[in-house]
Amino acid sequence: MTTFFPNTAFNIALVWAGFILVFLTDFLTPLGFAHGALYVPVLICAMTLPGISKRNQIGVLLAALLATAAYYIWAPNLSNLPEVYIVSNRALSGLALLLTYVYFRKLHTVSQQNTEIKSLEQAQRKTMDDFIEAMPVQVWSANASGAVDFVSNSLAQFSGKSKEQVVNDWLALLHPDDRENTIKVWSQSVNTGDPYQVDFRLQRHDGEYIWFKTQAVAQRDEKGEIARWFGSSIDIDDLRRLQEETNQLASKFRHTVESITDAFFTLDHEFRFTYVNQKAAEILGSTADELFGEIIWEKCPIGYHSPFAERYRLASDKKQKLHFEEHFSPRDIWLEVHVYPSSDGISVYFSDITVLRIERERLKLLDLAVSRLNDIIIITKSSPLNEPGPEVVYVNQAFEKITGYSADEIIGKSPRMLQGPKTDRAELDKIKAALTQEQTVRAQLINYTKSGQEYYLEIEIVPLINDQEECTHLVAIERDITEQLEMEKRLRESQKLEAIGHLTGGIAHDFNNLLTVILGNAEMMIDRATDSDLREMTEMTLSAARRGAELTSRLLAFARRQPLDPKPTDVSQLLKGMQPLIRRTLPEDLEFELVNNPQLGIAELDAGELETALLNLVINARDAMDSGGKLTIETNNAILDNDYANHHSEVIPGDYVMICVSDTGIGMDADTINQAFDPFFTTKAIGKGSGLGLSMVFGFTKQSGGHIKIYSELNEGTSIKLYFPRVRNVTESYETAKQHLPVGGTEHILIAEDDDLVMQNLERQLRYLGYKVTAVGSGPSALEALEKNIDIDLLLTDIVMPGGMNGRELAEKAREKYPALRVLFTSGYTENAIVHHGRLDRGVHLLSKPYTRLELASKVRLVLEQD
Repeated sequence: MTTFFPNTAFNIALVWAGFILVFLTDFLTPLGFAHGALYVPVLICAMTLPGISKRNQIGVLLAALLATAAYYIWAPNLSNLPEVYIVSNRALSGLALLLTYVYFRKLHTVSQQNTEIKSLEQAQRKTMDDFIEAMPVQVWSANASGAVDFVSNSLAQFSGKSKEQVVNDWLALLHPDDRENTIKVWSQSVNTGDPYQVDFRLQRHDGEYIWFKTQAVAQRDEKGEIARWFGSSIDIDDLRRLQEETNQLASKFRHTVESITDAFFTLDHEFRFTYVNQKAAEILGSTADELFGEIIWEKCPIGYHSPFAERYRLASDKKQKLHFEEHFSPRDIWLEVHVYPSSDGISVYFSDITVLRIERERLKLLDLAVSRLNDIIIITKSSPLNEPGPEVVYVNQAFEKITGYSADEIIGKSPRMLQGPKTDRAELDKIKAALTQEQTVRAQLINYTKSGQEYYLEIEIVPLINDQEECTHLVAIERDITEQLEMEKRLRESQKLEAIGHLTGGIAHDFNNLLTVILGNAEMMIDRATDSDLREMTEMTLSAARRGAELTSRLLAFARRQPLDPKPTDVSQLLKGMQPLIRRTLPEDLEFELVNNPQLGIAELDAGELETALLNLVINARDAMDSGGKLTIETNNAILDNDYANHHSEVIPGDYVMICVSDTGIGMDADTINQAFDPFFTTKAIGKGSGLGLSMVFGFTKQSGGHIKIYSELNEGTSIKLYFPRVRNVTESYETAKQHLPVGGTEHILIAEDDDLVMQNLERQLRYLGYKVTAVGSGPSALEALEKNIDIDLLLTDIVMPGGMNGRELAEKAREKYPALRVLFTSGYTENAIVHHGRLDRGVHLLSKPYTRLELASKVRLVLEQD
């Protein structure tokens, strides 16, 4: 109807025109009965023509009803019909209009609802179509017999064909290998109504086959019969490939797990075996099939409370990895175990490390032994032998202790960082040549500590050769021989001292005897000489003899063979007493300062020898300051501690009295310092020094139990420090000896001397001093003389005499019979008869040869007048 009456206004005009026509017909035709029924077609038109609103429809209805009622009122009853008939007719017309309106209104409502439902169905269908096309799956449907009657656009686009082509022959898209199974499964589902599910490959528009998972379910009617099938296909190609890769990995994993030497098994959360490889089964004493699904501590001999089981539970509960070693008693082996928790339970790797533990213990023992060695162990790579040198890969503790470098400071660097200016290039070349030939080599080198201190080492380098005959590493075993070389040096010095001592001792006895005679006769000749020329020659003879005596004395002092008579001595007073003598020794252009510590301690030493030593140092200092300067003598108390003693092995830690003699002279270099104490070494011009001054000081200091140290720099000066052990609880002090004229006496003196010349000279000297003298040439003869002469007051005996009795033995035998007898020993050289540790025995008096008349007279009077 919309097609024939498309204009809404026309339709409205047509309806009202019909209404007017009916009204006029009804009004102008007085039939005596109602023409109201004619309004029904008009109302039907109003109700059915498109575009007429409900308001207009109601208007037509109301107008028709009013017109029907109005005609009854206005029109005359010309037909003379009964009034009832006319009213009834009019009422029925009105009712017909109302029923027509109601019917068509209801019909319109139903039509409108149908239209809305149709629109909704179209919208839903469009939404469903859009949804289907938007889905990442291919959707299809089939009738009850299984014939495909619909496919989504996605399947058409995938295949590159139209929907009709796909619907007509969808089997053509299947991979040939998948068609038979697909048809079989589809036919079975169509026959049984069971859900359809199958995997197959479909050919893509480019010719490649892609895996899809397809499934379909049947839609049934009210009777339960299959009405049609709805299905979908989803791309599972990536999933299939991943599954294949997973299967390959799983297969490879199983192969790997079975082929590895480690044992491996997995447990679920109930600690049941879910996988066991062959190695694990062997160690656990079972097979994989027997263990699978069993609880580990029920099937294996580890026990619920074993360390293994406790750690497995801990790893599972705490979700933490564990690594431990434990003894597996059923097999008496040690296992190394790694436990890894997972969402499925735990995975356990373990291996037999029994042999490894034994080797590890051996290595630990070896490492401990190597680390505690006093020798340095350095392991380096085998190359490069040229710069920068092979890298260090290992050092032991001895390396750190000796060099001062930590392991971290040397690892990765070359041992060449230890070398320095004095490292012998020739030795390094020898090492390199040997290592180039992969040969073991020994050498001695000077290396340097972290602080720059030199140390001497004896090194042996061994190349490590592997099974392929390749040198992989170098092992250097280094021994610090600094102390050894120092001891060897001291031994050589000791041997040199011993040789000099024997040499000096061998000539001292006879030489001093000769000097004694020369000195004695020369002094007596000076007293009696009246001729000036004769007196001058005699004085020259006396001077030469004194120089010879001094030379012998210095040699004995250096060799520590000079007998000392040490006593507690106040060194401060000794230096004060020497101050005038020192000042006279120095020229006027040299400044002199004495710095005395008023609290200086007491030292036990031979004061006379100390004076001689200090004069030697003063003379050396004077000669070192040709162009003026300053000499300083300083005293102080000092403590030489353990650290100092560790670097000077001859030093005993303790309290010392220190005397320092310093000058501002030319100084000494290191080589000169190293030779300064050597006998006959001198830097002075020929004839200006004997080279025995410092040697004598050195020997005296050492023989006194002291220590001597030189500090010197070129053109800066020299300081020589003497340290003498400090003694406590003594009150004695030193007083300088006063010079006296020779004093004699009338006592009877017995001389025991084996040298005739010395005997004659000594007898003449003593008689000249007024003494009564008896002289013999041996010990037995002296004992006989004592028996014959009961008035002998003093025994003056040489130490070294023939006849089987030395002077000490003679004195002991004589005092057994004559306890009041005084004894004075004399000797040009003493061994151990009256001297021990370089010191005279207590109570012993010694007159050393050669001696002057004053020394003889003073010593004899001292002994005779003692209490």
